[in-house]
Amino acid sequence: MNALALDTATPYLVLGTLHSERTLRRGRAHAETLVGDLENFLVWSGVEPAELDLIVVGEGPGSYTGLRVGLATATALARAWDLPLVGVPTLEAVATPPQGAQVVWPSRNRFAYVLDNLGAPARKEALEALADAGCRVWAAPPSGRRLARLGLEAWRAGRKSAEPRYL
Repeated sequence: MNALALDTATPYLVLGTLHSERTLRRGRAHAETLVGDLENFLVWSGVEPAELDLIVVGEGPGSYTGLRVGLATATALARAWDLPLVGVPTLEAVATPPQGAQVVWPSRNRFAYVLDNLGAPARKEALEALADAGCRVWAAPPSGRRLARLGLEAWRAGRKSAEPRYL
């Protein structure tokens, strides 16, 4: 089984399958580059659309436009290729923290999204309060392979949808 994952919730365009990934810093240019970058990724990774079983999309948190670009593209691919679509929270694909650790992703306006435990919803906190509490900000992009794996696990567990988590 193979899954194609894409995430546009952060300044990075993240593409992945269970065996390969590519992360490209695109800032706010996801809409302009996503389709071409996706075509190049599939050629580079040696994956044909017919070999895919699932489309996975990062649900954010992220900007309205960034999430809409990713969700619209993932939905179009799923419909065109007759594949199921599932969403995964972007922060869960960033890292697997040790027990009790936090994943923190900075957003605009001096806030950040904090993931205390995998599977729990992210909460919004002021960056200043996090710094005062000694929390380290983690700003690495999500992993495309991890996003694909998490999507496959969610789909096998019965999840059959994708819901955006706006900033």
